[in-house]
Amino acid sequence: MQSDLKALKIGEGELENLSGLDVNDIFIGGIFGGTYRPSVWRDSKKLFFFCLTEVSVFVLILVFTLPVGFILTQNPAQVGGEIQQALQFFVINLSVAFILMLGWNFYLWSKQKGLASLANLLDEVDKYNEVIKAVEIIDKLAAIGHLPANLINRDEVLEALRVTRESLVCALMTEKILRQHKSFIARRHELFTNIENNLLTLRTLEVNSQASEYGRLLNEAIQIGMSVYKEVKKLQN
Repeated sequence: MQSDLKALKIGEGELENLSGLDVNDIFIGGIFGGTYRPSVWRDSKKLFFFCLTEVSVFVLILVFTLPVGFILTQNPAQVGGEIQQALQFFVINLSVAFILMLGWNFYLWSKQKGLASLANLLDEVDKYNEVIKAVEIIDKLAAIGHLPANLINRDEVLEALRVTRESLVCALMTEKILRQHKSFIARRHELFTNIENNLLTLRTLEVNSQASEYGRLLNEAIQIGMSVYKEVKKLQN
């Protein structure tokens, strides 16, 4: 890939910096802390790796649930022999692992709504990178004389890609800021109400402070008057 195309490509590292999350072809935000990308259902290769991940996670959960099954099946009073005990052990482990697997998938599904905008932007980034890949292929074919060198106006294509890249970067940064402050945005009406109430409170405090200031000055005046009165009495004596 030529250097000008390489500079335009948006890689996973840059995507992670722009989005603030771990990003790959299948997951956003990692396997256990994020969600899967909706595009996995539209791509057979991605779907295969997603299913492979599901199987791997299930096996991992099954391994971690082995102590639970072992504890639940250790019943000295149980009658029926080792075969029944092994069967119970197998059923309990599978049941616990299946429930935890359902919980994990529900968690992934619940996280999709909050990351839907980012998922759409990532799909657009994939399309953008595919265009760059297409230009790279045309460059290679033109270099060996298999295609005419003037098949496309390369400068115009690169300029369009630069503009598109800037738009995608700006959109990803905007989405990141809005996502990281969504709790603030969701509470904006409550916050504005609190600000108004706080302003009223400050105005009240300002009046009270003014009244307190007058009281302090009055008290100082009385103290001064008392001191003067005492000094006059001393002089009279």
